[in-house]
Amino acid sequence: MLQLLPATVAAVAVFVYALSFVPLSAGRMVRTVALVERVEYYRICADGRAVAWFSGIGDSLRADGLALPGDSAAVTRTYMNGVWVDKYPFFPSCPGLLLVARGDSLRRAWWTAAAAEPLGVVEKAVEQLAADSLPRAGRIEELDYYMRIHNVNDDGYNVMAARTAAELTAKTAADSLLKLLRTASTARRLAVERVTAYTLLYNDTAGRIVRKACSEVYADGKDGFALLQTADREKPDGAVAVYLHQWLTPESGAGDSVTVAAMAGCTAYGYTPEEARRTLTGGMADGRGGHDVPPLLAPDGAAVFSRHGWLEGVCVDGRIVRPRRFGYGLKHLTP
Repeated sequence: MLQLLPATVAAVAVFVYALSFVPLSAGRMVRTVALVERVEYYRICADGRAVAWFSGIGDSLRADGLALPGDSAAVTRTYMNGVWVDKYPFFPSCPGLLLVARGDSLRRAWWTAAAAEPLGVVEKAVEQLAADSLPRAGRIEELDYYMRIHNVNDDGYNVMAARTAAELTAKTAADSLLKLLRTASTARRLAVERVTAYTLLYNDTAGRIVRKACSEVYADGKDGFALLQTADREKPDGAVAVYLHQWLTPESGAGDSVTVAAMAGCTAYGYTPEEARRTLTGGMADGRGGHDVPPLLAPDGAAVFSRHGWLEGVCVDGRIVRPRRFGYGLKHLTP
């Protein structure tokens, strides 16, 4: 009897693995995706202390949206499409794992360059702030002249007073920031860091939005993918996780039908969680690893299925990144 045990276990494993190839119905396809909120900012640190925040990296190591540490103006909030994934095919193995595509390969390239050359970022920021100070001084001088010669009852006085106060506040902040950055340029340890926080958003049975914190397990700079995990290592009721097969993965030819499961419009400007809706959109493969579904309905991170309901891959910039890209057991996205 004991001699049959290994064979029985092997047979069960093969059977369960075979079940992972069963195509998904439309109802299950649409439940593979989720909405993720990302809050992000960058910071310049000198000897372990943050001296400036900024909202993004431009070309030539330019820090966009420079602000003093703690200023929410440097923080950006975006929404992303996530796909629930299983690590192994033999048993339910999704401890709340979400695959997301961070998009914008050019920004990632600029960020990589900035992280490798923090002094260049600081020098560019000092140059930028110093250049901005001259026209600001001119504006303040003009506003000061207006405030001195006009009466409080004059038309537009209140508007000009508010603008004067805003310019003076901006000047004070810019002067403080410039001083901090000039000091930072001589620091022994200088670093440019990206700070991100992810939150899963979904509706409960009463239709209310539930927020669940997620941590970043690992981020892959090559294609901009990240693997997230919910704080409680659980996925919401009804969510369907997919296993990323390494073999026998379908690849549709030109003109073949495909179905895209996505949080439609989540990357569009002005999108809010209240608008969140999971959709299935039909389209065609182009035979070159892409499809014809528009970005609004197929945002980065959307799941792409063959006409028979098998997972073909994840959408990025209109192309389909195949499951084998992530390695067996997500090995390319786990530390």
